[in-house]
Amino acid sequence: MNAKQFYFIVFIFISLQVLATNKPNIVFILTDDQGYGDLSCMGAKGFKTPNIDKIANEGMTFSDFYVHNRCSPTRLAFMTGSNANRAGYGKVIYRHSHVGINPDEITVAELLQQGGYKTGIVGKWHLGEWQKFNPTKHGFDYFYGFMDTGSKKFALYENDKVAEMIQGSKTDGKHSPKLLKAGIDFITRNKEEPFFLFYSSPLPHTKWLPMEKFKGSSEHGTYGDVIQEIDWQVGELLKTLDDLKISENTLVIFSSDNGPQLNVKGPGSAAPLRDGKWSNFEGGIRVPCFMRWPKTIKPGTMNKQITSIFDLLPTFAEMAEVDIPSDRILDGKSILPYIKGEKLSSPVHDRFIVPGSTVRYKHWKLAYGKLKAGGSGRGNIPGAQPGELFNLKEDIGESTDVSKKHPEIVQELKKMMLTYINDLSKNSRKIGTVPASEESTKSKKKRKKKKD
Repeated sequence: MNAKQFYFIVFIFISLQVLATNKPNIVFILTDDQGYGDLSCMGAKGFKTPNIDKIANEGMTFSDFYVHNRCSPTRLAFMTGSNANRAGYGKVIYRHSHVGINPDEITVAELLQQGGYKTGIVGKWHLGEWQKFNPTKHGFDYFYGFMDTGSKKFALYENDKVAEMIQGSKTDGKHSPKLLKAGIDFITRNKEEPFFLFYSSPLPHTKWLPMEKFKGSSEHGTYGDVIQEIDWQVGELLKTLDDLKISENTLVIFSSDNGPQLNVKGPGSAAPLRDGKWSNFEGGIRVPCFMRWPKTIKPGTMNKQITSIFDLLPTFAEMAEVDIPSDRILDGKSILPYIKGEKLSSPVHDRFIVPGSTVRYKHWKLAYGKLKAGGSGRGNIPGAQPGELFNLKEDIGESTDVSKKHPEIVQELKKMMLTYINDLSKNSRKIGTVPASEESTKSKKKRKKKKD
């Protein structure tokens, strides 16, 4: 190799490094069961969320951001860029379930790795508790958090090893400093290269057990205390970005995995939306979403178009300059044009469909199937009958059925549902599984004893 060739190779290497460092960092903060109205900037009373509000005030609010109505499906949709039903599982993955994210899925973390990103997840996984489903086997360079869904005794993992066995609840505030430290350490270690941190908080899911410094800090009981605890963690993550002088080119996203749990004392709020977790009314599937990227997003902006957690995979892929999978159907589309404030001739999406349940098309919302109120033990809370139609532009609370005034809209939305269900039947994938034989003998004995 002569000197000219050597210096050419060095030039190419340095150029690639520069291009990589110009890619934005991504911090995605996802809370658990936090409602549309559970933030100061969304009208909450009894507690304050100045740090989360800061993301909204210094960035863009997505007013019509959709997820699934339960934990696991939303996470599966985020990881795969697809409706959870298309990715094989639209239900919650419970303790000892022999299912989890399929190793054949090409995840958002794997795509970002291809784009030169260091990838980390801190907190709740909820996509399978067996080692086959460990986040480090699905594109994450680093994992610190919880794989199983147990509530009495569970493991806190670091990568694929158990770091600590814990008695109690994952939602106990004593774990917040551990998770926060892991998140901050990951950012600090990778400050010189593009990184992706998925900060998947187990809060404010029940049980509400705020850490000592937040007990009694709000006027909304332990729920409000826990929300303020979340806000503190968000603030510390933002401070870390500022201290490291990397805020300018870091996209920070804050959202929730579904609406609030309402069948408990002192619950959260989805106001002004109807209902909450477990339901496909707006309060169950539409959640707060804010994005801040100082280098790109104009402060205090609002996006009222239909967007969803499905869209984050193709959006992140475009930011990382990698191609999305072409061998499978994805439901998500890149919303980077919205983030950049570009004007489009037509919206990225004009509909959001929950298979067999609801169709949102523009400002119309159809109850295709019977809609029940979310959660048990709430008394005689009314639902909606198949065929009921709501005009979300005039009635965001889904209080008035207008189907008799617009029968043609009802028929149009029914056809959309049938078309979508037909597409899912032809273009869906399977969830990952493990043989029942992989369950430990000890676990089997415990389950048999409980059943007996």
